[in-house]
Amino acid sequence: MSRDRRAVSIAFLAFGAVSGSWVPRIPALKDHLHISDGQVGYGLLAFSLGAVIGAGIARLVLGRGARAWVRGGTIAICAALLGPALASSFTQLLISLLVLGMCAGFIDMLENAQAAELERMAGRPLINGFHGFWSLGVLAGAVFAGTAAYAGIAPLPQFAFAAIAAAAGSAFFLRDLPNTRSGAPRVASGASGRFWLTGFVVAVAAISFCSILVEGGTADWSPLYLKELSHATPGIAAGGFAAFALAATVVRFRADLLTAHTSPRAVARLGGLIAALGLTLAIAVPALPGAITGFALVGIGTAVLVPLAFSAGANLGASGTALALVMAGGYSGSIAGPAMIGNVADRFGLRVALGIPLAAAIVIIALAGSLNGGSALASESEAGPAETAGPRGRGVSG
Repeated sequence: MSRDRRAVSIAFLAFGAVSGSWVPRIPALKDHLHISDGQVGYGLLAFSLGAVIGAGIARLVLGRGARAWVRGGTIAICAALLGPALASSFTQLLISLLVLGMCAGFIDMLENAQAAELERMAGRPLINGFHGFWSLGVLAGAVFAGTAAYAGIAPLPQFAFAAIAAAAGSAFFLRDLPNTRSGAPRVASGASGRFWLTGFVVAVAAISFCSILVEGGTADWSPLYLKELSHATPGIAAGGFAAFALAATVVRFRADLLTAHTSPRAVARLGGLIAALGLTLAIAVPALPGAITGFALVGIGTAVLVPLAFSAGANLGASGTALALVMAGGYSGSIAGPAMIGNVADRFGLRVALGIPLAAAIVIIALAGSLNGGSALASESEAGPAETAGPRGRGVSG
């Protein structure tokens, strides 16, 4: 692995470790502040809104070179991780999660721009592998958080240790990050070209929205589904979520090979189909074997969807605007999904509510052809005049 690929992989790993460190401690934060489930929901909403803002800010600084911003952003998100643990009121928790979300959206946007650039320069799919490192970091952070919770360690010392480990452990490697300044070269300007590009951006943003809705909706609600409808013990219900996350991690490390031999469109359609089949199985057979198998299939199917959507967004224009819009679409899915599923579950039951991510998976299958738009754009721009937003990052070998 080349140094710049290794650096981007470590950046994703550190980001994932921070992401996985705080979510499992939400119950402890809730008990400490004596807040309700509804207030926890507002906190998660603040995080998602912050992520949208952060992605927009990242779009503005991308043209100045991403290397320094990712290095600084990694330190910033590690420092912001302490905020929720230091909050002494619900208002402070909201503010801290908003800031944490802004840091997350900021480096998420820039790291995906770097990953997409390395992918273009290598001439082969790499994006799922980078997201595999993020998933690996999430698993590591979550395991450490769970161990700390089991041992009765308060969130603050656990967050502090995770922040120091992520920042210090990644600092040496992040020196080799590519100084990405743009997305893919643009097609020569023209009304038809702008209309064509806009149509693909909207379609890919919709795929990003639906992908997060399917992935987050299933991951968030599967433990409750297994407990209430499958009558599983809390340990088995938690194990179902672990199976979902582990399946997604393993698939991400292997999906680039499949994409190289087929196409992003084919892999996304296959992922959407597997996710739809998994949800159909879980809904139709809520008994434990059927439900837990169904959720594992959803993990396998959704693993490829978000990375492919982000990669396509990065290849739909040089300025980074398309990637920012696609990522904003994804974060919007994380805002809308819990509200829609929760409201339907309250009125009609969780089994019916899982029809929402099932419908989203079907939409992904229908729109998957748009994920080849980035490749088509790159080919067209290479064949004719192109303008770039700035110098390219360092080359990648191997």
